This record gives sequence, structure tokens and C-alpha cells, in this order.
Amino acid sequence: MDVATFEWIDTPAFVYDERAIHRLLDHTAPLRNDGRCRVLFAVKSFSFAPALRAMASRLDGFAVSSLYEARLARSVIGDTGSVHITTPGLRGNEADEIGLLCDYLAFNSLGQWEMHSARLQSRVNCGLRVNPQLSFADDCRYDPCRPQSKLGVPLDDLAAVLGNGPSRLDGVRGLLVHSNCDSSDFRELRATVEQLQVQIPGLLRQVEWVNLGGGYLFEEDGEPCGNLDDLCHAIDSLHSQFGVDTFIEPGSGLIRAAGYFVASVLDLFQSGGATVAVLDTTVNHMPEVFEYGFQPDVMGHDDDAPQEYLLAGCTCLAGDLFGAYRFPETLTVGDKVVFSNAGSYTLVKAHTFNGVALPAVYALTTGDELVLKSSPSYAEYAARWGL
Repeated sequence: MDVATFEWIDTPAFVYDERAIHRLLDHTAPLRNDGRCRVLFAVKSFSFAPALRAMASRLDGFAVSSLYEARLARSVIGDTGSVHITTPGLRGNEADEIGLLCDYLAFNSLGQWEMHSARLQSRVNCGLRVNPQLSFADDCRYDPCRPQSKLGVPLDDLAAVLGNGPSRLDGVRGLLVHSNCDSSDFRELRATVEQLQVQIPGLLRQVEWVNLGGGYLFEEDGEPCGNLDDLCHAIDSLHSQFGVDTFIEPGSGLIRAAGYFVASVLDLFQSGGATVAVLDTTVNHMPEVFEYGFQPDVMGHDDDAPQEYLLAGCTCLAGDLFGAYRFPETLTVGDKVVFSNAGSYTLVKAHTFNGVALPAVYALTTGDELVLKSSPSYAEYAARWGL
């Protein structure tokens, strides 16, 4: 695939590649096929319903983080799979509907458990999210186990409850552990499971299921990760020692490499010795570029190519910049620029600062057709602002 694949589409546009989605799902198929593990997709990373429908037959369900995501997931999957939820922000006035929509609920804290479990246990399989207090992410903004983390019951606290007042945990049927971000090393998940086995073996014997969360990738730089044996070891040890069912809920691992943002060059000029290429997209459409200061991948970039450009977004924000890139050929107004590995945490975070429209959405089908699935309208923009 190259830039020419996207030459005729209107921009800015987001494109999801159905063939790439199925390639990524192939990594999890053996886990499902041999009954080792059930696989969910984390909707928070990518929520476009037509793509979720295309994925659904190869999943056991969806993992969600809010009432709206739960409604969306249930609408997509119907009764053919399960919906799992955990959230730090469980609202009392939404709990009953969540209990109707979701099959599994991992309470984020002991306080949540004590406030809401009694009313929900008859309708939904209830458990707890656990913070294993074992950090692997270098950036604390991404680290679920960071100091003073808001995500899950600290393992030390859970062990203390088991030692001093275990009746508080009567009725807990499962545990969720999501403790990493963008890792391709499943040895870290294996170490996390071993931490649980050492610290809370009694609770593991009590529960029926363990959800190992997400935060892991199956491919890196287009190549499969080489240590899936550690994932299988973690799952198998939970089965053999405690007899629990296991789930995983990847997000980026099943969608990042299947997404592209396509832009067109609007203007070219010199500024401070650099050639600036203004695009018709913006960091509005990929907010993590600005939030976390990373440079996204661009198709055709070559460190040794002769033509260098500072790719800039089209808003008035001075920092609306993607970075410096080099291309073999000169860019001209109207040329396409394609950002790759853009499937996760782009559309779900995109916004309309400066009134720049959200991108159109296309599917690149398994038959290599580009099909328009959604296009923005002024009516949607105006409605948001009360017109």
C-alpha cells in the first residue's frame, strides 16, 4: 500500500483497513480457537460502529468504560457476545442501566463495590479492578500503576482486606488487571500474574474469572511480537492453579496498525529556514500528537530523502505541528500526505477547535475498495453549539 491508494478521496479523511484488522485479529484467533482465553476489544480506543461490526464475529465481546460506550457496544453486538465494563466514574443514576447492558462489571474501588454491588449482583457478574502496583510504562501519564493511581484497588490494600476482613469481599466473582500501555513484551504480563498469585492466592481461588486487560501489542513496526508464549504461560497458569476463565481486552493491539489519516497540502512557504507544508488536517484529529508530544508515522518519509518539510495543521494554534519529514519528491499544493499507524485514540479523541470539521471516514474493504462510511456536516457542528 502507498499514497496512491488514497489519491481520489476527499480530505481530511480517516481510513480503516478491514484486511489489516483481520490480520491483527489473526494473532488472537489461536487463543480463542483452543479455548484458552476469551478476547474482547476495548471500544475506548476506536468506536466506529461499522468497523466494530466487521470485527464482532471474531471477538467474544467488547470492553467499555462508560454508559454510552455500553449502549454502543450492545447495539453492535446484540446478544451474540458479552459486554464488560470498568470505570472510575460509575454514576449512581446510571448503574441500573449499566446492569442491564453489561454482562461483567469490575468495580474500580472498594467504595464502588460497597455502594453498588448489592443492587447489581443479581444482574451482572461483579468483580474488582486490581492495581498490581507493578509499573512498566516509562511515562506516568500512561501508567495505570503510577503513584497515587486512581485505577483499581491497590494490591496491598486488597491483601490487607483479605487478612483482616475478608467478608468485605464476599460475592466478588472476578478480577480485572490492566497494568500496561503499548507494550510488546508479554513477560511483563506474566510478571503481573505472578505478582497476583503470590499476593492474593486465596482470592484467586474464590473468583470465577480474571480479565488481564489490554495495553499490549501483537505487532511492532509491522512485525509480529515474538513472545506470545509468555501470554500463554500467564493464562495457562491461572487455569491450572485456580481454574478461572480468562479474558484479554486489547485496544491498540487490534486497531492501531489498521488506521490511516489522509490529508492534502493546502499551502507551502518558507519560515525561518524551513519549508512549511500546511495540511487540511490538524492535531485536532490526532490530539495525542499535541498532548504527549510524539511525532506520528508518515507514509513515504525517509530520513535520507532530499526534500524536507515541516508538516503543520491548519488551525491558529502555533503548536499545531506534526514534525519535520523528508520525502524523495517535492510536495506541491494538492498532494496527499498519509499518516499511518493512526487507528487508535484518534477518531475517539478528535474535536473541532477553530471550527475545523471532523474527518470523513472511509473503509478500505477486503476487496480493496474505498467506501465512504461517514462524512461531517455543518448541521452536526451547529447542533453541538446550540443552533
